[in-house]
Amino acid sequence: MIKSTEYSLWVIVLIIIATPIVYISFCSPGPVFWESVVSGLLATSAALVAGIPFALWIDRAIKHKDEVKNNKEERKLELELLELIKEELSFTNSLHVCVKGDSTHIPTQPLKSDLWASITTAGKLNLIQNHKLLNRIASAYYVINVVKKIEEQAYLASRSATVKFDNGRTAASILLTDARHFDTLLSESIDEALRDIDEDISKNT
Repeated sequence: MIKSTEYSLWVIVLIIIATPIVYISFCSPGPVFWESVVSGLLATSAALVAGIPFALWIDRAIKHKDEVKNNKEERKLELELLELIKEELSFTNSLHVCVKGDSTHIPTQPLKSDLWASITTAGKLNLIQNHKLLNRIASAYYVINVVKKIEEQAYLASRSATVKFDNGRTAASILLTDARHFDTLLSESIDEALRDIDEDISKNT
């Protein structure tokens, strides 16, 4: 856009300069032409030649200032979002620690991922500029939601009619064992996401 504007301005200057030259080539202008028209055109051309670079410099400075301002506002929103995600992941991690490795206790409070669901639905993921960080967070929530669904099914199964399979285990017991298979992956995923969030936030301090 800037290049196009600059090109157009210089074309106008060339046209202004070329006009009297073309006129002189095909006509025989008198003293009045030289005193008024040509002097006016030369003064206008000189003013444009001197003013165009200055005007373009001002335009670039204004656009750069606006760009810096917009970047700061976007970064502020990104940091606020990362702080909220960090808070939710930390809370979910504390819930998971209470049942980690225990395949006999059925969690009554599900792992929290409501904020992440809201952010995704609202289309706010584009605020996170670091794509590696975004992938790390998304991976953590993927494991959280897998475990969350299995534990919810286990809770429902424990409240339904108890059916024992050939191995003597109930559906709730089997589901809990399945959920506990993800314990290490879940802990590592959350820890890595929290670590990367802290590193990204620290860049602004």
